[in-house]
Amino acid sequence: MRLSICRHSLRMILVALAICSAPASAETNQKLILAQQKARLLETLINAPAIRAAQDGRNPEVVALIAQSRQLLARAGTAIGLAQAEEAIEQLDEALRNLSKASSQLTGDKPGAGGALKKQFDEHASQIESYRRTLQDMTQTPQTAAAARQLIVRIDAMAADGRKLFDAGQQVEATKRMAATYKLAVEEISRLRDGQEVVMRLQFASPREEFDYEQKRFYSNEILVGMMIREERASGDARKQVDAYLQGANAIKSEASGRANAGDYGAAVKEMEKANLQLNRALQMMGVPVF
Repeated sequence: MRLSICRHSLRMILVALAICSAPASAETNQKLILAQQKARLLETLINAPAIRAAQDGRNPEVVALIAQSRQLLARAGTAIGLAQAEEAIEQLDEALRNLSKASSQLTGDKPGAGGALKKQFDEHASQIESYRRTLQDMTQTPQTAAAARQLIVRIDAMAADGRKLFDAGQQVEATKRMAATYKLAVEEISRLRDGQEVVMRLQFASPREEFDYEQKRFYSNEILVGMMIREERASGDARKQVDAYLQGANAIKSEASGRANAGDYGAAVKEMEKANLQLNRALQMMGVPVF
């Protein structure tokens, strides 16, 4: 099973140090790493501009769903600190479902043209800043340091141009400039990460247990893909490609289920890994770090 390992925030690093000092098995530690990555991603989603703006009280149900997601994230953090990987993942998946529901309801909001452009501009700016932090981390790795520094300079210059255009009242051009900056960051970071891939293999008691794990991972990724599509992270040809990846993933998952029903869990696991890879590619196209 190939898993891309993202760098953690300071808080996550401290948690990781606590985990390493606990008497946990190697398998548990690996699952906790996955839980930390999912928690980092969930934290990013909760703090996205669209979600923060939704907490103004206009839609009480959305406010409640977001609040529940924050509580679940906090509980997951506690579980991670106690090396309770399964409990943490369960809490995080529930939080993702809540955010998905909130995101679905937010699609009904129809701000005016000016408000929509401002929202898009702010969202791109927030995403660009997040990727800039990732690039700063990459400057600490010899293999990617030089390219990451060069990319930071390009992104900073493009983003500065976008802000100048926005301040000058040219909102359409400013939003296009920020979208181009965001696209550049996503594409180049994905390319740089190709050389940073880390290979791990989780140890399971049986192929059936591994198949169940892969199904849970598929479900989590499927939720994220749906959320990103509703947030319009992909459009035009990119959206068509995302839809193709999603359709392919579900087709492969159906094949895996057939293998599992026939008792061939070894083959079913391999098919589920292929299905999850399709979802990961869809997420990468929409600028989401995979785990």
